[in-house]
Amino acid sequence: MWHSPLLAGQVDDQRRYLSAALLAVAALAVGCGGDSGVVVVGGSEPAPAEVKSLVEPAPAAVEPSVVPADAGGLADCEDVPELKSQFEGKLSGRQNHDPIDKGVLATYAMEHPDTFAGRWTDRDSGGVLMMAFTDDPEPHRAAILARAPSPDDYVGVSPRPPITDHRPLGERDDIVIDVVRVRFSEAEVKAIRDKMRQSISREDWTEFGLNGTDYDIKRQRVILFLVNPPDGALAEIAEQVPDPSAVCVEITRTPQPPEGPLDVIPDLDVEDPLVSCPGTPPVRYSQMINPPSIDDIDHPAVDVLRAELRNPGGEPLPQGRWVVISIDSDQAVFAALSQGGFGVAGIERRGDRWIFTGEASGQPCEPAIPLPPGLAPVEVLLDPRSMPGVGDTTIDVLVTEQGCAGGREMGDALRGPEVIETDAAVVVAFAVVPVAGFNTCEDNPSTAVTIELSEPLGQRWIYDGRFFPPKPLFAVADPLAS
Repeated sequence: MWHSPLLAGQVDDQRRYLSAALLAVAALAVGCGGDSGVVVVGGSEPAPAEVKSLVEPAPAAVEPSVVPADAGGLADCEDVPELKSQFEGKLSGRQNHDPIDKGVLATYAMEHPDTFAGRWTDRDSGGVLMMAFTDDPEPHRAAILARAPSPDDYVGVSPRPPITDHRPLGERDDIVIDVVRVRFSEAEVKAIRDKMRQSISREDWTEFGLNGTDYDIKRQRVILFLVNPPDGALAEIAEQVPDPSAVCVEITRTPQPPEGPLDVIPDLDVEDPLVSCPGTPPVRYSQMINPPSIDDIDHPAVDVLRAELRNPGGEPLPQGRWVVISIDSDQAVFAALSQGGFGVAGIERRGDRWIFTGEASGQPCEPAIPLPPGLAPVEVLLDPRSMPGVGDTTIDVLVTEQGCAGGREMGDALRGPEVIETDAAVVVAFAVVPVAGFNTCEDNPSTAVTIELSEPLGQRWIYDGRFFPPKPLFAVADPLAS
C-alpha cells in the first residue's frame, strides 16, 4: 500500500484532491475481494439484445471489377470484401482445430501446388476450416471430406499428437470444411509480390511512405502499408505495380501532436477524469468503484463470454470475478478481477453475431489518463544516481519511451515536463511523439531530465501525474517487488 504525507493535513482544494486520490490508490492496492477491486467500467449503454446485421455476406470469390478503388486506381483494403464461408462452424472463440485434422488439409494442399491458394480458419463463421483454390472448388471439397487422417500427413507440430479419430473428415460432426475459388494461387501471389518489389525503387519506397507489405488471403490482395503518403503517391504506385487490381492499400495518417507545452495532468478541481488500463477504452474514473457484474447485464456479448467461460478448451481465460468494462454497438470489453491481477477479454460484433476476439492478463490495473492524439506514453523513474533531498530545488528523472521505436534517442520528440506543485506534492508528466509506422522493438534508451522546482522539495512526495490517482515516483519500476 502506498504511504504518503498527503494522507493527512490537507486544507486547500488541491491538497484535498491529492489526498482523495491517494486514498483511492490505497484501496486499489488492496485487491479485488468482494465488491471492491481494481476495475474500469463504463462506456455507452448496452446495445439491444437483437442486433441487425450491418454487413452483407461477401461473395465466394473476389472479382477485381467490383472492388472499390480510389482516384489513383488502388483499392482501400477496408473496401475489399472478405471471403466468408457459406457454412456455420462449431469452434469456440478460444479453440483451435486439432493439428491432425489440419494436417490432412496441409497434405492435400501440398499435393496441388499449381492451384492451391491458402487455408485459414473463418472465426466469423464459427471456426470453419477454409481452403482456397484457383479451379473448381467442389471436387477439392469432396476429395478433402473423403480423406481420413494418416500418419504421413504434415501436422507441423512436435511432438506429433496421436490420431484419435480415424474416420474421414466428412463423417465428423466436430469439423466443418469449406472450399472457395479465388484469383491467385500461392505461387502467383509470390510472383506478384516479387514483381511489385522490383517495380518500385528504394527511393520511391521511402518517398511514397511505404512501410511494408503483406498478403491477405481473405481479400486476395497484396497489402501495401503506407504511412502519411504524400499527395499523388497512390496514383504513382498504381502506375508502377504490375497489376493494381491485385493490390490494396492500408493507410495510416499520424495525427499531429498538440502545440505548446504539455498539458495532460487533470485539473486538480476535477475528480472524475477519463482513464484507461491496458486493453480497455477510456472511461470515467468514478466508474471504477461499482463495476457491473456480468451477472447483471443481459447482452449477446455477455452470452458469448459466458459460453467461453463454460468451454474447457482453448487458451485459459483470466481467473477472477468478471465485470463489464464497456459495451457499445460493436465492441464489448470485460475484466476479470483477482487479488493480484487484472485480465481483459474482448468481444466484437461481426455482422449479426458477436465474436470472441482475445484475452490478456497482467498486474493490477493502474488507471492512466489517455494522451491527446499524436502523443504516446513514457515511463518515468527517479534517477537512482541522484536521488532528491529535502533541500533540493531540482529533481533528476529518467524517461523511457514505451512503444516500439527502433531503439532511438527521443531527442526533440520528448514532450514535457509538465509540473504542478502544491504544498504537499510535486506532480510531473511526460509524453513522446511516437515514430510513425512499423518499427523494431529493441530496448529504448532512457533520457535524463532535470526538473526545476519553484522552491526546495522539502517533505513533498513526487508523483507521475499521467496516472490517476497520481502514482508515486521511485527509482525502480516495481518498488513493491524490488
